[in-house]
Amino acid sequence: MFTLKTKNVSEPVTLRNLPTLRQAFVVASGLIVAGYVLAALVHPAFIYLPLLPAGGLLFSGLTGFCPMVYFLQKLPWNKG
Repeated sequence: MFTLKTKNVSEPVTLRNLPTLRQAFVVASGLIVAGYVLAALVHPAFIYLPLLPAGGLLFSGLTGFCPMVYFLQKLPWNKG
């Protein structure tokens, strides 16, 4: 858990109060980092894993629709 300080007010930042678009950025960047780490440590074929979020970012940039956000909105902590 992180603490966010804005305007001299501290509030905890959890996955529950992050907007779904920021959650999508976290997932995409995690997949990119995981792909490079796994390619370096496990098998070189993992270098292709970052192509998934890269394609998703390209698609959402061109169309204005992010499929990952759609699926993240279905998760239990994003209900309500």
